Amino acid sequence: METPVRIEVKPAAIDLVWADGATTRLDASTLRAACPCAACKGAAVPRVVAAGILSARVVGDYALGITFAPDGHATGIFPYDLLRSLGDAA
Repeated sequence: METPVRIEVKPAAIDLVWADGATTRLDASTLRAACPCAACKGAAVPRVVAAGILSARVVGDYALGITFAPDGHATGIFPYDLLRSLGDAA
């Protein structure tokens, strides 16, 4: 599994730099829409939420936990593989 060598958290986006030199910028709305938590994945109708990023924390050596504004949603754990693939798809 690839891990980022640098992570920069901003109110509207997260920037990641990977070992191969590639960079990924993911805006808060994209991340919130891709939230892998059980509540978001199980929603019958996906919610569209205007999102910002309050904070992000490293989870083990495999993921980021992100706390979103304005609602404080913080149950999604985003594996680095998911973050890389979201960036590659953009």
